[in-house]
Amino acid sequence: MLNRRILRVKAMQALYGYFTAVESIKEVKREQLREIHALDPAKHDFADKALFEARKKQAVKLFNQNILKGQVADAGDTEEDVVKNVNDALSEYDSMLHKEARVRKNDMMKEAERLQDTYVKLLLLPVEIEQREKLDSEKEDKAYITKEKKKYPFIDNSLVQQIKESQLLQREAARSGVSWDNEHDTIKSWYREQIRTSEPLQHFFGGFKTEDAGENDIVLALFKRVIFKNDVIASFLEETHLHWAENQPIIKSMVVKTIKGMQEGEDLEFAELTKNGEDDFKFLERLFMDVINQNEFLEDMIQSKTMNWDVDRIALTDRVILKLSLVEMMNSPSIPVKVSINEAIEISKVYSTPKSKQFVNGVLDVLSSELTSSGKIRKSGRGLIDNK
Repeated sequence: MLNRRILRVKAMQALYGYFTAVESIKEVKREQLREIHALDPAKHDFADKALFEARKKQAVKLFNQNILKGQVADAGDTEEDVVKNVNDALSEYDSMLHKEARVRKNDMMKEAERLQDTYVKLLLLPVEIEQREKLDSEKEDKAYITKEKKKYPFIDNSLVQQIKESQLLQREAARSGVSWDNEHDTIKSWYREQIRTSEPLQHFFGGFKTEDAGENDIVLALFKRVIFKNDVIASFLEETHLHWAENQPIIKSMVVKTIKGMQEGEDLEFAELTKNGEDDFKFLERLFMDVINQNEFLEDMIQSKTMNWDVDRIALTDRVILKLSLVEMMNSPSIPVKVSINEAIEISKVYSTPKSKQFVNGVLDVLSSELTSSGKIRKSGRGLIDNK
């Protein structure tokens, strides 16, 4: 199940990508200003080179000084055409930022949909393996099936039939366009080289028998002992699924829960992606947008507690983690402050530098106290737990 920590991580990843893109966009606009104000040998006199260099520097300086304001507030004695060019650059920059934020947010929200798609696709895998076995059984390919091992445990397996006949699964697969249609060669390779030769599954294929198992047990064993553990299959899934490494435990839990339910005689029923449904996705979207909308305020707060550091020199991951935790404290009344801080520390342990956890803890501890005293953090209900 998709828990709140994973949602925070997804928000962090999206924001990291956003702020990285922001720096690139800034540099693009600066370079355009330099080009606009550069001396053109075909039009200008080389004697004026110093003048053009001065105009370039002034344009970039004005751009940097007015990024947050959105337009030049005080041009001084700067030439009008330079001011106009800078204001145009600032307007384009703002437009590009809005577009970037929209794209990153949409990609972040679609990631949950991709999780569901991967879950559905994996549920369809036993049916594809059965089809592979049917083809092989017809051909009797003796190159890999010896006389002693001609058993095809997926063919006519009752659990596989139940998966195949599930209208719920068929509807969801059709809705999302999920299938293995373009990967028959991949399935063939997996079956022959990874699945049929897998030691944990040997007793199902008529090889040595290490334990008694019902015919349906192979489907659960396939996922628990092969699909989510095999390096070759994992490599494929990493290539086709963004952030597979961190999403794998979620998808595995959902698939295993679904198969176990079917083994117990229940019809195929989809596992829940999140505990709180739509509320969790609203939480994710709100985290992302709150950081972007309050970024100037958040930067100032962080700077105030890191006086010996240039904010730009603090690892970008740490800055994003700090900002996420701060907006969560201020804008999520039902989440205790200690939970927000502990979550930030745990995420920093995995995604940032070895010293980040102490840095993140120290900054958030001080800022949370100040924000609570100033009334910017107000908790209610469950948010009051451990908050004294």
